[in-house]
This record gives sequence, structure tokens and C-alpha cells, in this order.
Amino acid sequence: MNILYTINSGTPGGAEQHILDLVRGMVSLKNKVYVWCLPGEIAHWYSEAGAEVITDNRIRLDIDPSYISKLVKFLAKKKIAVIHGHELKAAANSLLAGFLAKTPVRISHVHTPISEWTITSTIKKVFLPLTVIGYSTEVNLIGTKEIALTQSRRKTKLHEGILSSKIEVIPNGLDLQRFDSFFESKGYLREKTRSLYKIPPEAYVFGYLSRLTDEKGHITLIKAFAEFMKGIGNEKVAYLMLAGGGYLEGRLKSEAESLGIGDRVVVTGVFEDDMKLGIYSCFDSFIHPSVAEGFGLVLIEAMYLGLPVVASNIDVFKEVGDDVIAFFEVGDHQDLASKMLALYNREIVFVGSSKKRVENMYSYDEFVKNYENLYSKLLGRSN
Repeated sequence: MNILYTINSGTPGGAEQHILDLVRGMVSLKNKVYVWCLPGEIAHWYSEAGAEVITDNRIRLDIDPSYISKLVKFLAKKKIAVIHGHELKAAANSLLAGFLAKTPVRISHVHTPISEWTITSTIKKVFLPLTVIGYSTEVNLIGTKEIALTQSRRKTKLHEGILSSKIEVIPNGLDLQRFDSFFESKGYLREKTRSLYKIPPEAYVFGYLSRLTDEKGHITLIKAFAEFMKGIGNEKVAYLMLAGGGYLEGRLKSEAESLGIGDRVVVTGVFEDDMKLGIYSCFDSFIHPSVAEGFGLVLIEAMYLGLPVVASNIDVFKEVGDDVIAFFEVGDHQDLASKMLALYNREIVFVGSSKKRVENMYSYDEFVKNYENLYSKLLGRSN
């Protein structure tokens, strides 16, 4: 079948990795795969994975007539059977284009439900309920399926007004082969990467890997680390490593300096994908303080790599991590600081194996099979 994935992004993130996993899986099953995205690192990802990538179609308006017109022509020309749009702008515009082009299967996927978005603009906050209503109505009227990554995400999307019959729950999967070299060369990677970022070999490192955006909870984490350092004293060697880039980079560095911990907080900025395992090797534990998520792909990566994890107690993390990770009250930096101190002192006892949980519940092969079955089933129904 001919499949098109769309996303209005060019930089790495969870949704972009999700699409890469889909591209690899669908190409391996002999499907013809296309991707519409923006220029950037992810375009190279998708091309190397076997997709035909188109990068000259940026969505400039929430509903963009120019983008939709080009997409309708593309869908017809390439005889696309399945269009699968990711995140709000691409999903909303792709649904409309697919409907106009009479594409048989039109799938949408806003990874983090819209009602949970962290929005700082007063104007956007006012219009958020209208965005929820508008998107849900579009999905219900012209969409084939809306994807939810977990049951908690399904529940939220139902609350937003999307019909139960429209929602399909398919969890993320982790391609474990991508991480095999971590276990074989962790010591070498740790030494090399710590040297690169000037982190002492003996330091205890709390790590977090994500885009530097408001909903990811970095400010809470920096404040918690400052409280943690007060608890152990500056003579102890501990660092906080924030891996990733984004618009908050300058603010996070300023926050760390204002709290007197600027010399103990490492902000890497954007890094190449082949650096990821080295960055994970630097961490002694993993903190995920996000206030809203669609799934949290880096969460299961950290779990699989055997890192002790403390995450915010949002529903999706409790569903994904269950009893193999620890939780703190979302947004509460003092509670997080106490959990970080307990991690540091090895006072937290984890019930089960996080690595085995990922192996058993978040299989990449199952992920690919679920999407192949969904596409095939929906195509059969549409015919």
C-alpha cells in the first residue's frame, strides 16, 4: 500500500521518532512510504529509512489552503491509500486534504491531547477550548481513526469529544536493537561523553533528555536540583544534565545561575542522534518532570537501559511505568528534590525490572504489526 506520513516539523522529538519507527516498519513490509516534513535532521532520518521525503511544504496557517491544495494533488498523483497526520497542524490539514482527495484511510494523531497543552499566551489559552471542539468535530466528521498511545490518552480524547468508535489505542514500541551497543560499550561511552561535557568521572548525574519546552517541566527540575544540592552540600559532586535543545535554553541557564548551581547544570543544546547512547551513559538516574505527554518515549528508553527513574505522577506515566519507577507530585519541586535525595542515597526500592517491562509491553515488532493490521483492516472496510 502507499502510505503518507505528515508532520510540520524538522527537528527530532518523540513524535518524529514515532514516525521514524513507522517508516522503518512499513518499508520493511514492502509498503511504499512517503513523508511530508520540514527540512532538518528528521528528513535525513526518513530518507535513510527508505521513505520518499518532501520538505518544501511548511504549514503557515492553522488551516492552510495552499498546503491543502498541494497535498490533495499529491494524494491523487501518488494514489495514497493511507494518510497519517501527526500533531495538530499536520493532522488537521491532512484530514481535510485526504477528505477532498477521497483518500480511503485518513488517520490523525495529536500525541499529547490538546486540552493538556501548556500554553503561556493569554490569547491562545482563551481559544484553546475552541481548538479542542474544532479538532474533535473534524475527526468525528471526516477522520477514519484518531490514535491514542495509552488508555489514559484515550480517556482524555473521549473527554475532548472524540467519539469512542474513532479512537484506536496503539502504544509506542522500542526497537531494542538500537540500544544493544549501550550495554557492550557503556563504560567507554560514559568516559568519552563526560569528558566532552566536562563532567567529573566520579560525579553523580541526574539526567533528562527532551526538547526544552514549557510542558517538559525543566524549571521544576532545576529548582529541585538546587534544593537537592542544599541537602547534600556543595562538597559532594553531583550534576544535572539536560540533554536537548529548544527555546528555553537561555532561560534554563539563567535560572540555574540565579539559584547558584550554574556550574553544576549542563545544558547540551541540540545534539546528533548518534550521541544519544553516550548521553544516556552519563546518567546515574533519569528524571522526567513533564506536566503533559502523549506517551514519553524517552521514559521507556531510560527504563530499558536500566536507569532508576523518577517521573511526574501524570496518568500516562503511571500507566507506562507502573511500579518499576518512582513518582513525584507534578510541578512540586520540593517533592521532587526529596525523591532525588532518596535516589542518591539509594533509599528507593523498585519492585520489578523496568527493562523486562519494556521488553514485555512495548515491543517494536508488535507496534509495527498493530499499525499494519490497522491500515489493512481500514482499507478493507473502506473498499
